[in-house]
Amino acid sequence: MAYIDADSHVYEVEETWDYLPKKFRHRRPIPITVPRDQAPYMGVDNAFWLVDGKAMQWTIGPGTIQIGCPLTSIHAGIKEFSVGNQSLMDVPARLRDLDRAGVDVQVIYSTLLFAPMTIDDEFETALQISYNRWLDDRCAEAPHRLKWSAVIPLRDPKAAVKEIYRVKDRGAVSLMCFGTVGERMLHRPEFDPVWAAAAETNLPIACHVGWPTDSLRAMCDEHSSSLNVSFTLPLLIGFYSFAGGGILDRHPKLRVIFLEGGCGWLPWYLDRMTHYYPVAEFFRSSFGLGKITRKPAIAYKDRIYLTAEADERLLPEVLAYLGDDNVMVSEDMPHLEAREGSGDELAERKDITAKQKEKILFHNPSRFYGIKVKAAKQALRAAAE
Repeated sequence: MAYIDADSHVYEVEETWDYLPKKFRHRRPIPITVPRDQAPYMGVDNAFWLVDGKAMQWTIGPGTIQIGCPLTSIHAGIKEFSVGNQSLMDVPARLRDLDRAGVDVQVIYSTLLFAPMTIDDEFETALQISYNRWLDDRCAEAPHRLKWSAVIPLRDPKAAVKEIYRVKDRGAVSLMCFGTVGERMLHRPEFDPVWAAAAETNLPIACHVGWPTDSLRAMCDEHSSSLNVSFTLPLLIGFYSFAGGGILDRHPKLRVIFLEGGCGWLPWYLDRMTHYYPVAEFFRSSFGLGKITRKPAIAYKDRIYLTAEADERLLPEVLAYLGDDNVMVSEDMPHLEAREGSGDELAERKDITAKQKEKILFHNPSRFYGIKVKAAKQALRAAAE
């Protein structure tokens, strides 16, 4: 069965910042490695990126995050994937691992950019665009099998619109964002030109879990709360903005996927939003305000996509609620820790049909991303010959 991995990752390296404009080159992020015996509280993540004199990695205390460590860390060395795979600096190594996992085509997303790198909006935009250019070059070594998602520099909406048209011409298959832009929600008017550009270019939005919101990060002082609260909840905030805040209503050609948050939450949250719709609109009307969306959030569910964990207990119920055409799975390579490959796990399930499995593994991501596996398989045969 053909398999498109809807969401895997790359670890950024020093070369990622080679594309910075001249004015920012003296501020390149610097990888720092700390001997483990000197900082045992860092565990296996004993490396971090230094940006404008500040560490990206927080392993203890308020603001804890675990994010995109330089590949000199202990963690990188104990993964089942080589450093060359993790960084995409050795593309053949990634392809060999795709073959072992049974993946025909993989869509690549960032790792380090899960959290803001700097408080300087212009520099953050330059870092994100440098990343996009670097990832484009990495995936260009195997364009039929490695597809890439561009990060949208939303802290500068004008730059974001310009970047959307550029990456469309360069072959990006989606546009990556997070559930908020700092403390701002995605349905604020200043971001509407960004969503309009995405719709015009027919590039889907990929809203990924991450740590974009300082106030949520500050609440979490260890890894469990960090992963389950400050990492996960922004995705639900973003979901509200698209389905309930009016983005999908105002941009009828736009489609969006919610990545790495599982699928079991969607029926509950969509029903909650639909339940509160008449209440909110009653009060809005009393304030002299128009409707925030013309219809309840559930009316837009045909343009909502998401990735499920392959072993999620509620997957059959979500398929019944959302339909078979809007759910995908991901390998999460090379982040995969203590989990089996999603393709194999899904194939072994007895509570969903063979047709549903085929849609989840191939037809849905093929349609959503505009990917044709036939071209990838032809490239594989040519390489073998």
